[in-house]
Amino acid sequence: MTAPMRWRTTTGRIAVSVFLAMMVTSIVLIGFIERVTDTQLRAEITTSIDSLWHEIADDLRARAAPATAREITADLHLPGPYVVLLLAPDGRRLAGNLADWPVSAKALEPRPLTLDLQRVGDPRPGQFLVKLHRLDGGYRLLVGRSLETEHRLTDTLRTSLLGAAGLALALAALTAILVTRELARRVQAIADVATAVVRGDLSRRVAVPATESPGDAFDAMAHALNTMLARTEVLIDEIRMVTDGLAHDLRSPLTRLKVRIDRLARAGFGHDEDLAAIGAEADGLLVMLENCLEISRLEAGIGRDGFALFDLAALTHDLADMYAPLVEESSIALSVSASTPLPVMAHRNLIGRALANLIDNALRYGAAGASIAITAHDTPAGVTISVADKGPGIAASDH
Repeated sequence: MTAPMRWRTTTGRIAVSVFLAMMVTSIVLIGFIERVTDTQLRAEITTSIDSLWHEIADDLRARAAPATAREITADLHLPGPYVVLLLAPDGRRLAGNLADWPVSAKALEPRPLTLDLQRVGDPRPGQFLVKLHRLDGGYRLLVGRSLETEHRLTDTLRTSLLGAAGLALALAALTAILVTRELARRVQAIADVATAVVRGDLSRRVAVPATESPGDAFDAMAHALNTMLARTEVLIDEIRMVTDGLAHDLRSPLTRLKVRIDRLARAGFGHDEDLAAIGAEADGLLVMLENCLEISRLEAGIGRDGFALFDLAALTHDLADMYAPLVEESSIALSVSASTPLPVMAHRNLIGRALANLIDNALRYGAAGASIAITAHDTPAGVTISVADKGPGIAASDH
């Protein structure tokens, strides 16, 4: 099962990073294309303006000014994007489709200027790229071209680029989500196997494609993890065999020792109290051996067949009833607070032994006349059990 992608997780940050990278790239690309296009259009307009200026200047040098003015006037009768104004040395207007020299262009500059001008006969002003020149004989010439067509082209290009960028960002967001979901799915598959192994299922393995190619980094990780789990399972099996053999090896001499002690007691050899104490110690060793082996097997994920569903609240009440006579003799109050019912899946005997050991310690080391409180409640993290008393506690050096 794939975990949902949350934006504060690593996969979420990857998705956001990919999306932001695509967005920044799109913005930079749009700005670059728009800048290059605008530069190219202005270069073409400047070239056409220079061509018209050279044509008028050459005509003025070859013929008289009135003839050049008539030629300019004839050309300007044709519809076009140009603006022209030719002034005599004394400032008189000789030809052109401007009424007067622009106030904002008093100085003659070699570089192109962008001016708002209104041609004669045109009801609305427009924006023009113009060049201002001083010709031989003191004549002044203004030549320009309208930027209206270029503005429309630039606006159309910008709109198209923004639409393309929006589509690219949508695709980038979709790609980021799909990529991060795939990453999350692969990582979650490995995490699920690790969780199952922690819970004792050593047979779980990460699914890998059955191909001869090495695959990606996740496949390599899965192969390495499966190899490690297989080796761990073999080692656990070997430990189980060793512990089982050790249990049998230790149980046999202890059992024989117990039998011989019983035989000596029946034959009347030695003091009965000493033999009974030795026999009790042997029984205790056998019980401790069984408990240690069982706990070790459970911690290693072996022997979970002893797990069963039982009511923990009922177990705490049973233990309280069992210790009631001892509590009364010790003048200690024993209380039980347990939510009913408390179903848990665990090893009932081991849980009972652990609680019994804690109660024994509380009776043995608790303060005289104090109380022992056994609590068992269900919490969001699981069932919590505690045995509390008023004793001095365990020294920090013994923790």
